[in-house]
Amino acid sequence: MKDRLKTLIRKREILGNIGALDFLINIERKKGKKITPPISYEPFKCKEVEIPLGFEKYNIRPSVLPDDFELPPMKGLANDYSYLMPKIDSTATPAISVIILNYNRSHNLNNTLAGIINQNYDLDKVEVIITDDGSHQDTISIIKNYQKKLKIKYVWHPDIGFTPSVARNNGIKLSSNNFIVLLDVDMFPSKNLLQEYAKYDAVLEKIVLIGPRKYKDLNKTSVEHILNNPDYVENLPDIETNNEVAGRLEGSASIDWRLKTFKKTNNLKDEKLPFRMFAAGNVAFSKNNFIAVGGFDERFRDWGYEDGELAFRFFNNGLYIAADLNAWAFHQEPVDGVNETDRSAGTFVTGPLYGSLCPYYRHLTSPTAHYKSPTVSIYIPAYNAEKTIIDAVESALNQSFKDLEVCICDDGSSDGTLSLLEKYYNDNPRVQWISQLNKGIGGASNTALSLCKGIYIGQLDSDDVLATDVVEKCVPYFDKNMKTGLVYTTYENQNIDGTISPGYNYPVYTREKLTTAMISHHFRMFRRRDWARVGGFDERIKNAVDYDFYLKISECCEAIHLNTIGYRRRLHGENTSLKNNIEQNKNAAVNKSLIRQGLLPICYLENENSPKLFFK
Repeated sequence: MKDRLKTLIRKREILGNIGALDFLINIERKKGKKITPPISYEPFKCKEVEIPLGFEKYNIRPSVLPDDFELPPMKGLANDYSYLMPKIDSTATPAISVIILNYNRSHNLNNTLAGIINQNYDLDKVEVIITDDGSHQDTISIIKNYQKKLKIKYVWHPDIGFTPSVARNNGIKLSSNNFIVLLDVDMFPSKNLLQEYAKYDAVLEKIVLIGPRKYKDLNKTSVEHILNNPDYVENLPDIETNNEVAGRLEGSASIDWRLKTFKKTNNLKDEKLPFRMFAAGNVAFSKNNFIAVGGFDERFRDWGYEDGELAFRFFNNGLYIAADLNAWAFHQEPVDGVNETDRSAGTFVTGPLYGSLCPYYRHLTSPTAHYKSPTVSIYIPAYNAEKTIIDAVESALNQSFKDLEVCICDDGSSDGTLSLLEKYYNDNPRVQWISQLNKGIGGASNTALSLCKGIYIGQLDSDDVLATDVVEKCVPYFDKNMKTGLVYTTYENQNIDGTISPGYNYPVYTREKLTTAMISHHFRMFRRRDWARVGGFDERIKNAVDYDFYLKISECCEAIHLNTIGYRRRLHGENTSLKNNIEQNKNAAVNKSLIRQGLLPICYLENENSPKLFFK
């Protein structure tokens, strides 16, 4: 039964939301007599917290801070990569791998290789990898003409349809260098293209680069003329393209449709969804980051969206996306003026897949109970949690906001935690887990988060439970503002005797107050983007892991506090935060934050057993 169920689920993943398959899957699950997970708590809704009198005083600078204390501005909000720009070096000459995607374009390939020969760049630092999507034309003879002047590799796979994702993955696997430049075979590089990209080498692990395009007709130009006249192509007049998808008409020539957005958004620094500008015909990025996000998704087998989906994962993994308006490439029109690929028909097929993989593009797909990548991921680090793990998972699954998954790290439990997950959630596509040797709360949190595909991440301890509508209350604040990286509520305690008591609630968020005390209460949601940018949770410290993390978050994004009880801590005497309270106080999370922001470490504890901070 289990193998048949897995086969049906896999078919649905490949084909999309197919009603007949859903029906068969439900039948198979019923055959298995799935047991409803038992819960031991009464589900509850969020409750508003009464705002205290004299609310204004909570916005005032904490009195423990020196009069001249001032936090520097946040760096890197949303897609504002300005703080990286001082590290740009126009003299940098990293080794570069240029990946050229080819399919039956021998004439274009000849020109594009000539364009690389004409680069204002040290060709000893350049390797060219031609990755072929199953061409039937003679490509080898073209390559042989350049093998003495360029370091060239060639990889080919049989023509199995439109598979640029497969071809590009093959090419990048073959590359020797970390600095990757992607060019389509019909994208002739401007002579400064590699030099322009190379200057970002010092920040390549934090950024993805996009170059613009112009449209040229090289069909009557010999490759010898191009080689002997490096400025020739750039001086050709722009033309009107027949590509209705990639260009828009301005006067008598087509222009890159993205140029208007590049200029309006300060080269994407102010763009809400910068990954939507990523077109793989002329881009650059780190191979390390490409591998980290999993490369191109090879399920895309028709034209469109495979490059935007990769860029979405780059962005969701913390990378900034920048447009460089000097990194030009020139699109060569097809020999007969007509592209053999029906691009509109292609996007009709790939659009629904993209909509299921990218939460920002849900409008491209039909509503379903389980998208391939959810909007929200709730992560749970669990250690010997057999008494509470089911309640925690169920409180996450039973949210009123349904576009959600649960990701669990079993951190070396010696009890029945893992067997309970296997018993109740083995066939639930919305629940994932992984087991590892015990690494502590920081390591367990990072491992659980590595499973998360959502754009918004919720934190849930394995002891605790969520109000049924807390995710629904938090998500709109992220949707409204890309600079918002943290939204948090407050909590209540369920004591050992079963009674409920209110938790601590500082009613407003300020960076200054967070610098003096941990006021980011449960329930907390943050962007996966920002978790990646700040390096995740510090696995070297035993406790104050949360405080250290939210201080890091506060340095690169805005936060919002909701005076709402959306979380219940269930106290049982073995809670990590209670057992290691003294150890938590000893950690110098605040001083580390001050150092990161260029300030002197100036705070100390009142005494070993007190959390109160004093500042010099």
